[in-house]
Amino acid sequence: MSAVLDRPTLLELLPDGIPLALRQHRRWAPWRAVWAPRRGKWDKVPCAPAGYGLSTAKPERWLTFDEALAAVQSRPDLFAGLGYLMTGAHGVVGLDLDRCIEPDGALSPWAAELVAESASYAERSPSGHGVRVMLQGAVPADWTNHERGIEVYGGHEPRFLTLTGHRLEGTAEDLQAAPAGVLEALAQRHARERTSAEVVRLIEPLPDLVDELLLPELGDLSIPWQARAFLSEGEAGADRSRTLFATTVALFAAGLPADEVLSLLATNPHAMGVALDHRRQDADRALMYLWVEHTLKARGRARRVATAEDFDDVTEGQDARAEVPGAAQAGVSAMAGAAGKPAPALRFKIAQAAAFTQRAPLTWLVKRVLPLAEVGAVFGESGSGKSFLVLDLALAIATGREWRGHRVRQGRVLYIAAEGSGGMVRRLQALAEHHGLDLAELAIDVLGDAPNFLEKQDIGDLLKAIEACGRYDLVVVDTLAQVTPGANENAGEDMGRALAHCKVLHQRTRAMVLLVAHAGKDTSRGLRGWSGIKGALDVEIMVERSDAYRAATVTKMKDGEGEGTEYPFTLQSVTLGQDEDGEAITSCVVQHGQHVPQEARKAQPKGSWQTVVLRTAKALCDLAEEVTTGELIEASINEVPKDEKASKDRRRERILDAIQSLVGGNLLSTSGGKVVVL
Repeated sequence: MSAVLDRPTLLELLPDGIPLALRQHRRWAPWRAVWAPRRGKWDKVPCAPAGYGLSTAKPERWLTFDEALAAVQSRPDLFAGLGYLMTGAHGVVGLDLDRCIEPDGALSPWAAELVAESASYAERSPSGHGVRVMLQGAVPADWTNHERGIEVYGGHEPRFLTLTGHRLEGTAEDLQAAPAGVLEALAQRHARERTSAEVVRLIEPLPDLVDELLLPELGDLSIPWQARAFLSEGEAGADRSRTLFATTVALFAAGLPADEVLSLLATNPHAMGVALDHRRQDADRALMYLWVEHTLKARGRARRVATAEDFDDVTEGQDARAEVPGAAQAGVSAMAGAAGKPAPALRFKIAQAAAFTQRAPLTWLVKRVLPLAEVGAVFGESGSGKSFLVLDLALAIATGREWRGHRVRQGRVLYIAAEGSGGMVRRLQALAEHHGLDLAELAIDVLGDAPNFLEKQDIGDLLKAIEACGRYDLVVVDTLAQVTPGANENAGEDMGRALAHCKVLHQRTRAMVLLVAHAGKDTSRGLRGWSGIKGALDVEIMVERSDAYRAATVTKMKDGEGEGTEYPFTLQSVTLGQDEDGEAITSCVVQHGQHVPQEARKAQPKGSWQTVVLRTAKALCDLAEEVTTGELIEASINEVPKDEKASKDRRRERILDAIQSLVGGNLLSTSGGKVVVL
């Protein structure tokens, strides 16, 4: 409790106090406050309005002042304030003065002198212990003096400065030009001499980071197991920098360009963790460390592939750890104290039973039907009504109305109508007509296009489109086949990739991704294609049709109750108007129905063999009062030409199977050897 109480309270944002000269630039972003216990201070993480991280090196993603302010005001639970992107010289210089406000509120003498000399806008930092000074001007290079607590930014490095609007009394209300010689004199007094690393930096500037979605998958790279273990699990020996450098060499040897190597390291928590430890937990300086000390230097050594000799032996001390009672239970290495350094994080986390059960309960969109999880699927044959059922669920979520007696969490829905927008237009119009809704007030948005879920670029573009529209709770993808063009449906590689991208959508948006998919030849065996799909789903719903009777059955519920429950429904036609020929334009809506026992349902014939047998049975029964099973078999055989290329005539076998299936589907009766069409 005391640790939480010791955290400093952040100042409230005063947007009207921020200088107009800064507001006119498209260089703004909201930021999240993340407590850094090792440094005892708040980290300020620039974010997109959707809440995920924003690159300080990608100007096309930055916001106007009004856009960023709107994001902060709409999500006070998520964002702590506003920040200004300094990246790229643009005639503005920012001075960040740390720990310069005394307990009585007065400025330290050195800071008071600097603020007076600058003669421009100055304000209190979010913590209330520091000062930001913003001027018009330029500096030849950004620099830092950690001993004094001065950082000077002129746009030469990716930087993000938080602003509060809490102007210091007596300072200018807007930016002023830096007095002649002030910035130069400040650098002479406090800037340290450039190191060789900074000379390298000036020769080859830091590149833009590649979007994480566009980076190669770790599993696709041909790199040594030690490099893979470091990037995936953080496995390293006593010298983590050496392991990081060897891993960087391995990435170059795998054929990656410098910007992708840097981006992989910067987005990897284990590589970035090493960099942060070497640069006092300063994220911007850590990124430069990865570029200068590892990426640029490792590039020259990438003529050979990294081998085991480039890595420390991480197996040392395993026996000793095993001998220490309680070491495994404590989740720490018994060898940690020997070197005076904390042990690397264990790959497998073991929790005591009581701790393991302390997890957040499952959240439902539709209780016992649709959880707010990662990925689910609704599948059925063509014409079963699966898309209408999904739209009915989406309507319940958008309005917050109960669905079949189940409580519903109201939220926003994005419906990706990948099979075409024409049918979707009529379905939405039918919903509005039938339920008396105003579509303009309905929390359902539609994408009438088919992004390719096999391509990272398409997923990245889709995420940008979603970000521009705000947060969704459910994203429907109708259908899986349309967003995986050219994929081998039976291959784990293709379908696994599509499912992985669905999980990326969930991770970046926190929305449940619900796939609409086709059934295989046997509906009871699940979705069409790769057998591993079901195992990756949090929920699976099967839609079946038997003549006019339709039903949706929850065939898998990973967590929570509801599996096995059936929800009968019918489709009711809704007339929307007339076309140019005077014919009615119609669509359908779901009508919730009553359960019909299995033995009373009629199925539709499946496949060509069942179709032939049922057609033949109807023709025979119309001609004769009594038809035997043998007569039906022989007549059906005559309806199907013999396959002369086949080594064996299997027509009788296929027809017997078809008769059995038609009987099971309540379409035929063969009781007593007599055929009756039901």
